[in-house]
Amino acid sequence: MSRIPDLGQKYANLPQVLMDYDGLLSEAEEHLAIKGKSLERANVENSSWQHYYDQKKIELHTLAKYFDMEISRIRGKMFRQYKETHSMELSDREINRYIDNEKAYLDVYELYLEVKELYEQFESVVNAFTSRAFLLNNITKIRVASLEDVQL
Repeated sequence: MSRIPDLGQKYANLPQVLMDYDGLLSEAEEHLAIKGKSLERANVENSSWQHYYDQKKIELHTLAKYFDMEISRIRGKMFRQYKETHSMELSDREINRYIDNEKAYLDVYELYLEVKELYEQFESVVNAFTSRAFLLNNITKIRVASLEDVQL
């Protein structure tokens, strides 16, 4: 489910939305741990936790794309403003340099970077669950073959 409506006007609720995801991220290490869990339990829970974190990653990806779109919207609006109202004729490159220093652009770009960072952290967690699945598969195969105590 998209979290875009939860952002509120002028992204007022973004800090709370990001804190929700940050809280989920802090729980990921506990869910990834296999120590103290039975092999069966670890195998059963792996796919459900991977799915859960992947869904959160998708939600964050949508937010990142939304802010990417907002950045483009602001750049377009500012570009048109510079092109139409500036007293001297500016090249596209010069206009883009001016826009890169505009507060409105930088504020939205900063929000985009915060969302993108959380997205990449969730991507890392999902990848960790994929690695955990391979690890659990290998442990299961070792136990089936009764090779637990073989020295390498």
